[in-house]
Amino acid sequence: MLAKVLSFNVLLFLFFKPFSPPTIENDKDRWKPYYINTAPGATAENWFLPFKVANRKDPRQIRVVSIFGDHRDSFYKGHIHTAVDMNPSKPEGKLVGVYAMAKGIVCSIHLGENQKTVVVRHQLKDGNTVFSSYKHLKEVYVSPGQQVNENVKLARLFTVQESKKYGGDYHHLHLEIRKRFDDYGCASWLTMNKEQLNLRFYNPLVFIKENLKP
Repeated sequence: MLAKVLSFNVLLFLFFKPFSPPTIENDKDRWKPYYINTAPGATAENWFLPFKVANRKDPRQIRVVSIFGDHRDSFYKGHIHTAVDMNPSKPEGKLVGVYAMAKGIVCSIHLGENQKTVVVRHQLKDGNTVFSSYKHLKEVYVSPGQQVNENVKLARLFTVQESKKYGGDYHHLHLEIRKRFDDYGCASWLTMNKEQLNLRFYNPLVFIKENLKP
């Protein structure tokens, strides 16, 4: 009788044990094959907004949809938003293009459908490296290893109608400015605390304010 009770308890544990999301450390190797470890061919000295707007040096030309560091429970409970979600305040048309913010190299294109992502690696004047990451893309126009500058259209965003297919609000740009890319992309959705957030990410609005100078 005791054996039957123990077996039943084991089955209960297997089928009803609490779900634990993957961690950055144990999930990052899955995304490593999508990363190209090649240095940019030019220094990123001049930065721009990622949209074709009247003045790509003016932060007032963007509309913020969701802020950096916000708590998100829609995918994994406890996740912290690693980006700023944004749109151009006055889009030129129905199809919104996404442009590189500075000179760099496309080092990663990963995920698919409503999570399609392009990452550009930038070399700064002081020798440091940063990464700009562009997510929620409908179409991608660049390839891994491609050298880009601020005039290169990387992709385009979803329209409102296209976004409805996925049952969510995906017609915006999820823009990350990263200090490092050792997670190969998975920290975008597996960041669960402030330490993880500050280890890999800058606040994009602060970065834009400090670097988009005429």
